[in-house]
Amino acid sequence: MNKIGIDKIWVLRLGSVFLGVEPKALKEVLEVTQLTPIPLAPPPLLGLLSNQGRIVSVFDLSQVLQIPPTGSDLAALLEVEGQAIAFTIDEVTGLRTNLSGTWATPSQEPLFSAVLEDGGKSIRILNPSSLLAHLTTRISAATPAPTSAIRTTPFS
Repeated sequence: MNKIGIDKIWVLRLGSVFLGVEPKALKEVLEVTQLTPIPLAPPPLLGLLSNQGRIVSVFDLSQVLQIPPTGSDLAALLEVEGQAIAFTIDEVTGLRTNLSGTWATPSQEPLFSAVLEDGGKSIRILNPSSLLAHLTTRISAATPAPTSAIRTTPFS
């Protein structure tokens, strides 16, 4: 076991899964009332929303984590490498502080940096950069390649 290098995390719940997010990454929690769908968007991309003049992609992490979808109208907005992304959540359970001495096991899952045991529940500490890379790769792999331009031969 290792000590984790963070002092506090926001704890978010998605279904039965608890996710930990560092305060510097979590910008706000949004109520998703008007989501603009993207035709032929591959899962887990749900659509787009506008937030303070920025277009933000909203994802369903239940598909990524392979848990039943919850159909929530809340989303956690993260700032990752200068890019805003959001994912649906069911609730914010609170801010967990004084973690400097807490022991956690390193996560075997690439989207998480550690797993913190807290009062009988496991909190998976989200690695925002890994999440962004995973979602980008997943969307890119599912997007069809553009078709080449039609080549015409001039009449002689």
